[in-house]
Amino acid sequence: MFSFLLRLKRKIRKLLKVRSETRELSHSSFQSRTFKVLLIILASILVGVFYPGEALYDPFDMPRMGEIALEDVLAPFQITIFKTEREISDETDRTELQIPFVIDYDTTIVNNAYRGLRRLLNQIDSLRASDNWEMLQHDSLYVEIVSQRFPLLSKTAIVQSFARDDLDTVYFHLEQIYRRNIYLVGVLPDQYSLPGSLNKNVVVRRGEAQSLYGRDKLYPIAIANARLLTALNKLNATTPIDVEYYYLVGRSFIHPNLRVNMAEYNSRVEEALASISKVKEVVEPNDIVIRSGQKVSERQQQILQEMVKTQRSQAANQGWVATLLPVFARMLLVFATFLMLYLFLYFFRKEIYKSNPKLLALILVFALQLILVYLASLGGGSLELSVYLYPVVLLPIVVTILFDAEVGILSTVVMALLLGIMHRFNFTIVLMTVVVGTVACFASTRVRRRTHFFRITWITSLAFVIFILLVETMKLTPNADILSEMGYGLAAVIVTSFLAIGILPVFESIFGITTDITLLELSDPNQPLLKRLAVEAPGTYHHSIVVGNLAEAAAKEIGGNSLLARVGAYYHDIGKIEIPEYFVENQLSVKSKHEDLTPSMSSLILSSHVKIGRNLGEEANIPDDVLDFIEEHHGTMVQSYFYAKAIEAGVDQEEANKFRYPGPRPQTRETGIAMLADAVEAASRTLDDPKPARLENLIQRIINDRFQSGELSECPLTLRDLAGIKKAFTQVLIGTFHHRVAYPKKDKGDEE
Repeated sequence: MFSFLLRLKRKIRKLLKVRSETRELSHSSFQSRTFKVLLIILASILVGVFYPGEALYDPFDMPRMGEIALEDVLAPFQITIFKTEREISDETDRTELQIPFVIDYDTTIVNNAYRGLRRLLNQIDSLRASDNWEMLQHDSLYVEIVSQRFPLLSKTAIVQSFARDDLDTVYFHLEQIYRRNIYLVGVLPDQYSLPGSLNKNVVVRRGEAQSLYGRDKLYPIAIANARLLTALNKLNATTPIDVEYYYLVGRSFIHPNLRVNMAEYNSRVEEALASISKVKEVVEPNDIVIRSGQKVSERQQQILQEMVKTQRSQAANQGWVATLLPVFARMLLVFATFLMLYLFLYFFRKEIYKSNPKLLALILVFALQLILVYLASLGGGSLELSVYLYPVVLLPIVVTILFDAEVGILSTVVMALLLGIMHRFNFTIVLMTVVVGTVACFASTRVRRRTHFFRITWITSLAFVIFILLVETMKLTPNADILSEMGYGLAAVIVTSFLAIGILPVFESIFGITTDITLLELSDPNQPLLKRLAVEAPGTYHHSIVVGNLAEAAAKEIGGNSLLARVGAYYHDIGKIEIPEYFVENQLSVKSKHEDLTPSMSSLILSSHVKIGRNLGEEANIPDDVLDFIEEHHGTMVQSYFYAKAIEAGVDQEEANKFRYPGPRPQTRETGIAMLADAVEAASRTLDDPKPARLENLIQRIINDRFQSGELSECPLTLRDLAGIKKAFTQVLIGTFHHRVAYPKKDKGDEE
């Protein structure tokens, strides 16, 4: 997976033609200039048109929900506010919920229950009055006769009925219970007969009459039987009766008499839905939509949006020019803002302006910042969140670390202007972005460890909290709301800081930007290439460490990038890893490998370490700014030792170019310093008595030689810089070649 990502990164860098900073300074072709123009135009179009898309045509002076209107807003014409699909859907749901189910009450079944109970009792009386009753009263014939006519009635109840003399009383009590408890509302066949609904009421129709009852008043047959038993128990408490007998008889004549009329219910629902109006409100001309100093409510915002939509339609009738005029105006404002950034880079940061990959990286950071703010604004609109949740410190942190604080502050100002334009000149957002972003820029300088992001977080959080306190106090915001806004600000800063940590390596790797964090990671002795150098070429490793100390001191003296100079010096000779025995600092034997080679072959072997080192560095994913030290630390110098041997062997002096390093010459102050430090460190090893005066003369001689040979002509080192470099080199070498006190030797007897 890692190798795939590495190959993908290389393809992207090749597509973008990513080079180190020094390789791009002299690259200013027509294609490059065209890319810059297209980039700013495309950025202006995308930002101007698509951010934010829903407010593209809205007037900048139109207040939004939650804002304070600066003046009275009158309706210029009749404004009809239509319900949204969500509102219509909600109203439809409410309407369906308000329509109760319609249930038909069957009085025939109720009357049949009364008549059936009466017929039972009458038949019992008739059979008991027959002539054969005294003789056959113990026979089961009569029981079978009654059982066949009333099959739901148990035989036990029939037998008990023949033995009772109070059948009229039985009828009276059961009829009362039916009327008051069972069939007062009605009986359902079962609990599943009535469909489920959130509406707790139903309509029961008895002919033309309709009554509204709660769903709990309708009893399934099982519940109706249970209520019969409950009523009998209550009756028994006042009038002693045979509850078991009454129950066996009474439940036999309870039948469901309620039926859900779904056709009638659906008809009523359709009628109610058809009456729903799509118009929410009508505002007459010259009606006051919102008064000055009033906070805009959701209703007022809908009216304003409908007014703008109508005005937009009227403008469309006037032609496409009037329709697209707001789009062009916004795009021109965005273009002017980006142009200000371009001009600053052109006059004060040419190394960024001339580098298309770096320019693209800067614009992409702007795009990422705008996307995050836009997403936060969308969330705020739907969830009523705070403007202080906008992650406005992402761009200041990332740009400052990738480039420097000056570019970061200017980019922050540009971002503040863009947000002000996009958010209808909201001064709070502009001021917040400038103030908090500037603090974030200063807090992000000299970030050399990932843990420094904690410093950025707490400094920026403190600035954000103070800003919110001052601004909200001026707005007379309640204290509880101020604390909430502070919490939003802290959350935004913390999340943004962690987001910046994850974004930075992507921009560094793809766009060839080297930050101090990367350089410090490369300076770790446990880096694979440095470990190989220490093990396989220990002399070169020690030489590189000393050269790094010299380069760091010199760069610090003249105000250069001391960290880059030191790290670049560490890696400048990594090409010697492959053939360390051909370089004098690694030769342990007296005889040199070059004694058996021709001068031209020795020169070819020595110069090959430049190309080998570049290849090793690219395979190890070393940044181009560091790899430039490998190619430029020798420049195009002639290998004087082998060239002199070639002259002695009879080679023509005009063939000196065959003994030159491939170059190029140093392009930056740091690589120029590395060239001088490399030569000074090597030459200082040849001094028998490295006194300060001799060291100073040696350094001056090497600087003069490189200067006069033109090796420093392409890097921006001045004579003042060279004087500072000489001073720094002298101090470091004096410390390196310091003298120690000679300890007295012990005599032979003491040793024994």
